[in-house]
Amino acid sequence: MGPHRLEGLFNPRSVVVVGASEEQGSVAARVFANLTGGAFAGEVIPVNPKHRELGGRRCHASVKDIGADVDLAVIATPARTVADILRECGEAGVRTAVVLSAGFGETGADGRAAEADLRSTARRHDVRFLGPNCLGILRPAIGLNASFLGAAPPAGRLALVSQSGALCSAIADWAGPHHLGFSALVSLGNAVDIDFGDVLDYLTADAGTDAILVYVEGVRDARSFVSALKIAARVKPVIVLKAGRHMKGSVAANTHTGALIGSDQVFDAALERAGAVRAATFGQLFSAAEILSARRGTAGNRLGIVTNGGGAGVLAADRAGDLGIEVAGLAPETVERLDKLLPAYWSHGNPVDVLGDAAPATYREAVAACLADSGIDGVLALLTPQAMTRPEAAAEAILEAAKGSKKPLLACWMGETSVAGARSLLSAGGIPDFPAPEQAVEAFAHLARHQLNQRLALELPGPLSGLAAPDVAGATMIVEAALAEGREMLSDVESKAVLRAFHIPCAMTMEADSPTAALAAAETLGFPVAMKINSPQITHKSDVGGVRTNIMAAGDVRPAYREMIEAVRKARPDAEIQGVTIEAMARVAEARELMVGCKRDPVFGPVILFGAGGVMVEVLEDSAVSLPPLNEVLATRLINRTRVSRLLRAFRNRPAADVGSVIEALLRVSDLACELPHVEELDINPLFAGAEGVLAVDARIRVRRPPALAGRYAHMAIMPYPKHLVETVFLPDATELTIRPIRPEDAESEQAFVRSLSPQAKRFRFMQTINELTPRMLARFTQIDYDREMALVATTPLDGRQRQIGVARYVINPDERSCEFAIVVGDEAQNKGVGSRLMTALMQAAREHRLKVIEGEVLAENGPMLKLMADLGFSIRRSPADPAVCLVDHWL
Repeated sequence: MGPHRLEGLFNPRSVVVVGASEEQGSVAARVFANLTGGAFAGEVIPVNPKHRELGGRRCHASVKDIGADVDLAVIATPARTVADILRECGEAGVRTAVVLSAGFGETGADGRAAEADLRSTARRHDVRFLGPNCLGILRPAIGLNASFLGAAPPAGRLALVSQSGALCSAIADWAGPHHLGFSALVSLGNAVDIDFGDVLDYLTADAGTDAILVYVEGVRDARSFVSALKIAARVKPVIVLKAGRHMKGSVAANTHTGALIGSDQVFDAALERAGAVRAATFGQLFSAAEILSARRGTAGNRLGIVTNGGGAGVLAADRAGDLGIEVAGLAPETVERLDKLLPAYWSHGNPVDVLGDAAPATYREAVAACLADSGIDGVLALLTPQAMTRPEAAAEAILEAAKGSKKPLLACWMGETSVAGARSLLSAGGIPDFPAPEQAVEAFAHLARHQLNQRLALELPGPLSGLAAPDVAGATMIVEAALAEGREMLSDVESKAVLRAFHIPCAMTMEADSPTAALAAAETLGFPVAMKINSPQITHKSDVGGVRTNIMAAGDVRPAYREMIEAVRKARPDAEIQGVTIEAMARVAEARELMVGCKRDPVFGPVILFGAGGVMVEVLEDSAVSLPPLNEVLATRLINRTRVSRLLRAFRNRPAADVGSVIEALLRVSDLACELPHVEELDINPLFAGAEGVLAVDARIRVRRPPALAGRYAHMAIMPYPKHLVETVFLPDATELTIRPIRPEDAESEQAFVRSLSPQAKRFRFMQTINELTPRMLARFTQIDYDREMALVATTPLDGRQRQIGVARYVINPDERSCEFAIVVGDEAQNKGVGSRLMTALMQAAREHRLKVIEGEVLAENGPMLKLMADLGFSIRRSPADPAVCLVDHWL
């Protein structure tokens, strides 16, 4: 692949400052001074028609007058001029820009219209830009300070991406005294063009960045955000701080689900699926920055605590309990080692209290012993300044203990005046130090959470959860019919029909618009029955007297009907009453009342909810949320995050509920959310769960006609398994061939397939000698983001199983218009048409991605592959950089 599309933004060789000035106090003057007065070795070119020379440099009237290649334009001019300047940049070949100018979307409707003009102008002239209304970008390692910050932070390996310029300024000011260095600081501003996804893409591949901090106020493109975050977090720790934690996503809702799910819960669910970690406060973000700069990960959440004061250790242990961090038990050999070192009355457990008069050597040996304990994943060293304490010597001692250990070591030297020198020693030595025990434990929790979320991010659901295929067409027709009648709420009967189309067990329901019809329905279903009011305006039926249960005989039906209608009309005279629904009383022994729901979040799309059900659902507020698509692992985790999950187990004389059926119901609702973009809100409340399975007793669905979206699953924040790409064909020799997108569970067959390739086939595919895929390569090849790449495997049946005989894949290039492909077919399957079938399917998938070009490299000696390319209409030419390689490409 060529250079990243944002290479000119992050590593420019030349920068033009449009609006450059030496006017004291102006933004343009500050930016120009930062670029010319620092260590940036590239060319800095001023542009301002009012000047002929600035700072000893020739000043041009416009970008078009420069007459030389420029990588980056920094624009600090009035808002009304920016669109024309972007047009000039495009015409002059400047492909990246930073727009510092304010006066756009933050000012109201006129500003938003100006932003739209910027966006269309930039796209028309092929310019990517940061901002507007941003602080700029800093790359300390190359001396680039294209911002109006007063001073740049030190160079380091931590990146910050922020929607707030003020936060960038605060962190830059804080970094130096805390020995914290940055590889990049990026202020997104209004993010009209370049957004989180673009910047995270670049930083993921940036060799100078080891970890990323992200400050979020709002997300524009959920798919891009989650996808880029997931790719970044796969290889680097990512810590996110989001403002607005207590804003509810929906105040007035038509369902219980809509009332229960807030936007902050949804954001947490998105981060969990992406593998990133959230900081709850600004202070925690600083703590995360401290520990990430140490570049030591953790294998788990078991913390060892070494302290010279019992109270400090208890504070740390308490905070660990709050955060779900395990204060690890000490291994017998560790206790034995400490017994030889410490006085007889030491704590003999974790926290390890080395007592107030502990010498620095005692600290060193105690910390070393805990770091060596296989049951401990990280160590926190605490010190309280006491009469016999030597803080600086103790700091040097734990620095010595940390040598050779890969586990994270954190320090908290409590106090201020007497420990200031020790803290400087710790920070300079790469040990994250914190002023309070709670902050140190929170920092370790970030590392532990990162490790957990990394595992969850690898959970990629297969095609429609691997269950029996739903009747999507039938469900869609029910929804479309309601919309055609101008209704957004489906009736009870329609809602349950949609659930049945997705194989969710439901109680049988019939509608009745008179006492006689109600009696006929009750006789049809069989007593006892339940009667519920049927009104599109009434969400919570029991609140208005609209529910009767356990109607036991025919003589009770008509009176119950009349009483219910009268009671509801008094309670809700505004409601349209269409009669009642009759359903057989649910027969689920020892049933637990659960709730399963789905809500369309305005940013992240469908969200799945699980929790305690029944009439007190909003009062109990015992629920958890997750983004679809789900698999069994994710559904199980969703269940286990609620208190009601404990009721599913056996207790006293009640048998355990069938948790497998609950999981299947969640997977079915996940499928529904993926396949029906019409669904705005869905309630199954209650969902009865017993020993023999589950039953949806009541269901309510609100729908709307989805907007015209680009792509089948464009309403989803996480791309589901693209099952529509699965096809089965027959080769000319009648061999059955299945072509489908790769899945994580294909790892074993992918490894076996690569092992089976001949040395020549491996060299042709990888262009180097390779025996087999490493675990990292295997994960990378099988755990893919279908929104950014595609891999199709070809399989044939053998002894009752599918055997892989080929694979083709592409990765979308940074220009987002083209993709690079690779293909390999097993030696025994060559010359049978497998390669042609795979490439044809891969090219069709690329077209669905709206890509324009598919390209690749083929060794010149690989005659069969070059023939296949020619047969498929690819253009073929020798690489000017390497005559042994042919470049092939095809317009899609």
